[in-house]
Amino acid sequence: MSASDSRNRRGTGNHRFRVGPGLLITAAFIGPGTVVTASKAGAERGCDLLWAILFACLGTIVLQSLAARIGIVSGKGLGEAIRETLAESRVLTPAVMLVIAAIGVGNAAYQTGNLTGAATGICAGVGGTPELWLMMIVACTGAMILVGRYRALHRVLVGLVALLSIAFLSTALFSLPAASRIVSGLAVPRFNLDDLYLVLALVGTTIVPYNLFLHASSAASTWKGEPTSESIVQSDYDTTLSVCLGGLITASILVTASTAFFDTGTAWTSIDEISRQLEPTLGRASSVMFAIGLFAAGLTSSITAPLATAYAVCGCLGWSADPSGRGFRAIALSVVAIGGATAFVFGKSPAATIVFAQLANGLLLPIVAVFLLVVVTRSGNTETERLGGLRLQLARVVVAVVALLGLWRILTLWV
Repeated sequence: MSASDSRNRRGTGNHRFRVGPGLLITAAFIGPGTVVTASKAGAERGCDLLWAILFACLGTIVLQSLAARIGIVSGKGLGEAIRETLAESRVLTPAVMLVIAAIGVGNAAYQTGNLTGAATGICAGVGGTPELWLMMIVACTGAMILVGRYRALHRVLVGLVALLSIAFLSTALFSLPAASRIVSGLAVPRFNLDDLYLVLALVGTTIVPYNLFLHASSAASTWKGEPTSESIVQSDYDTTLSVCLGGLITASILVTASTAFFDTGTAWTSIDEISRQLEPTLGRASSVMFAIGLFAAGLTSSITAPLATAYAVCGCLGWSADPSGRGFRAIALSVVAIGGATAFVFGKSPAATIVFAQLANGLLLPIVAVFLLVVVTRSGNTETERLGGLRLQLARVVVAVVALLGLWRILTLWV
């Protein structure tokens, strides 16, 4: 028996939980977009759109776990897997260009929301003008990517985001609406045409297209050289638990907004007012805590989004995905620059800008997800075939539903 056979045999049935990149994915989507979109949904519709968060979380678990499995089985990122899968096809070039366009536009929009949120948060906390802080954050983010000194700061920022998340979770426990309203909001999908953009925004802020590329690359490195079967099980646990935690945080933000605004008949008009949702637990410190948390969430995502874009584009083009490479850094810096310029132009309405960024990602998600499904479906080896089955069927349903919602939204704009 070979050493590899012995290692795989020892791995079988010994599925210990192991922390993987799941928490990184959760930290990436718990940004200003999630905070603002969930708050707006709760303030305007109460608990009625909780079902959208549940659907988005289930979709995230299914799609992210498939992306992670591709990384584990192939040892490559999703961009590389797409390129290899379509290498002999005539549609390779248009497919690569379509993926790059979807990721580029989506992440530029997402980056706009991240930078706007970070600037709004620090401005509320220490004063100054949003435009000045925006330029400083763009310069800081670009410098960290250029020199590669972002990992230690990233951990600190994730810790601050975790504190903000705990504050929302605690406040939600103190101010839970009637159980019947929560159950009804989770179990009964109901909304009117005016709410369609909020539904898509909630989906777009949770099932983030660039996270599929980030997860595949991270999973490939995390479980490199490990038994495939055991790695897949560990990855599934890691993904499920991490996304469920993120969904719980998103739901708690919506619930606190429902209690603070919808139930009291108070209008929700600006991002600054979100801090009122935390007053039951933080009191006078709610404003400062929220400002710090929003700044950290925005800066964390503003670092992650450009890096994920670079992984995706480099993989699709067949370039080196080394973060120290010139091509990789050029792509990441381009996302920062485009997002910063867009935020500077449209950031005068922060809430609207951030929600629109999530909506854009929701509309572009099916394009990227379809190529994920193509990679899974066309993979020919035995291990990769394990990616199919029920999980693949659920992924198809998720993509179809999001695509139909997006098409519906587009049609309502024209009619």
